[in-house]
Parts: sequence; C-alpha cells; structure tokens
Amino acid sequence: MQRRMRGWTWIGGPLLVVLGLLHAGGPPARAQSGPRVEARVSADSVKVGERFTLTLVVTRAAGRDATFPSVDAGSAVFGDLHAVRRGAVQTRRSSTARRVDSVAYEVTTFALDSARVPVLPVRLASGGDTTVVGTPPRTVPVVSVVGPDAKALRTPAALIPFPRPAWAWGLLALLTAAALGGGAYGWWRWRGRDADEADAPEAASAYEAASARLGRLERRHPSGPEAAKAFYVDLTEALRVYLVRRVGVRALEQTTAEVVAALRRRPTMHEETIRRLQAVLEQADLVKFADAQPSPAESRSVLEEAQAVLDALEATRRRHDAQATDDTPSSA
Repeated sequence: MQRRMRGWTWIGGPLLVVLGLLHAGGPPARAQSGPRVEARVSADSVKVGERFTLTLVVTRAAGRDATFPSVDAGSAVFGDLHAVRRGAVQTRRSSTARRVDSVAYEVTTFALDSARVPVLPVRLASGGDTTVVGTPPRTVPVVSVVGPDAKALRTPAALIPFPRPAWAWGLLALLTAAALGGGAYGWWRWRGRDADEADAPEAASAYEAASARLGRLERRHPSGPEAAKAFYVDLTEALRVYLVRRVGVRALEQTTAEVVAALRRRPTMHEETIRRLQAVLEQADLVKFADAQPSPAESRSVLEEAQAVLDALEATRRRHDAQATDDTPSSA
C-alpha cells in the first residue's frame, strides 16, 4: 500500500501543479518588457519613384519621451528611402504604465529591385537619461516600371533645334567678361590670404587627419559584430577628435546628446549640419551599445555621410575664420 501511495505522489505532484496553473489562468505573466520599436510599410512592393508611407511605432514606459528621426536626416538614417515629409506624432495608452507613439513618413525610393531600410533610431529620454533604440533592418521590393515584353529602354527623342537670338550672344559675352573679372579678383584675394592660411597649420591638419582616418576605413569591410563595433568606434573617434581640435567641443568625454547641445550653443554652426552629425553618431551608438549589426553596404553609406558632415563642418569653420580675418582692422 505504501509503495502505491509513493507512486501516486511521484506522478500526481507535477500533475497537481499543472492543474493549478490552468486553474489560475496559465503560467505567471512575464515581467514588463522594455521599449520596442518597429517599422511598418504601407505596401508590400513599390515602383521606382512611387510615394508610400513608412510608420515608426515605439512602445515605451509612460515616463519617457520619444524623439523620432528628422525628415532631412538623409541616407545615413533612411538608407535607400527618401523622406518627403513627416506627420505629427500620435500617442495612445496601452496600459497605465505603457504608451505607444507612432509617426508616419511619406517616402519614396529610386533603388532598383529592392530598397534597403536600415536600423532606424528612436531616442527615449527621461530626465537626463537618454536611450537609443532601433528598428530591425528590412528590405522593400521595388517593381520595375519597364513592361515584361520590353527588351530595352526607349531612346529619348532628339531635341528640336531652335534659332538662337542675337541678344543671347551679347549676354554670353557679358557673362564671360564678368566671370573673368571675378576670377581675377578671387585670385588676388587668394594670394593675399596665403600668409594667413600658413599661420594655421593645426586647423588644416585637424581636418586632414580626420579625413585620412575616414579614408582608411573605406578599405575595411565590417561583417561581424566585433568588426562592426571597431569600425564605428574608429569612425566616431575621427569626428570627435576633429571637434575637439577644430571646434573646441569636448566631444571625447561627452555623449552624443551633449555634443549636439554644445554645437547648438555656437551661433556659427548650421542646424542642418548638426542634425546630420547627430544622425551619424546615433547610428554608431546603436552598433556600439545596442548590438545592432548593419550590413557592409549600410556601413559604407554611414561612412560617406560622415565624410560629408566633416566637409560641411570644415567649410563652416573656414568661412568663420575668413570673416574674422576680414573684420580685424589692418595696422597703419
């Protein structure tokens, strides 16, 4: 009898646990998950140049504020998509402690066969704490606009010749003379500033060093997690060291948000350049801190955007230096 009871205890114990879970409505609910962000496309496939809707949806805690990418962030954020306009942010409550924010972008693409949508960053801020979360990368099929029976693209028709009026020749001669005169004046100004430019080798070397460092990254193909992190660490350090040496921002010891805030306090910096730099740094933060794994093509796109941002920053600094030189009163 005791052996039978022991057998029943060995079999019935787990059975009672399962029945108890079923009676209680299933296993215990999982803990509240962290923030989630996803990208939704309004069409399964699109045509070249066709406009469609890209919607970003983020589920976050009620105490955090979500900031979505700007419509002019460029290819470093949107990849093969071109953002035309952005709608207003819509917010709804999923529970007492959770909120769902969404924003719709009107986008188009001119890619062939498929359009690459990289990791799209969304910033979540709570007080002084900022977290960057990203969407999973995806691909949107692009349908050819050439018919299935077409063997080649049509050749454009020849232009119809129009007689050129006599006054056009006079206008062309006037513009040529003005261009020659402007070129001579520009050459004279350039010769006069040779001495000033020779006095600032450190400024030129800061730009050249950053540009050379970005150029060396073109030969690298980050295909694994560790290689991608090393790639983006070198990319951001090139930009941050330049900001320290040329702009005077303590970028090596500041977060992306602090660097952007410091640049916006400088009246000589253009807002568009700051936003483009912010997009590059946030893409790198996703790889370095959020374990995002972009493809080599996406990394090359971010590298090209980083070089473009560096060129824009240097152009702004050179205009500011030239203006400061012009405003300095000459000695008698």
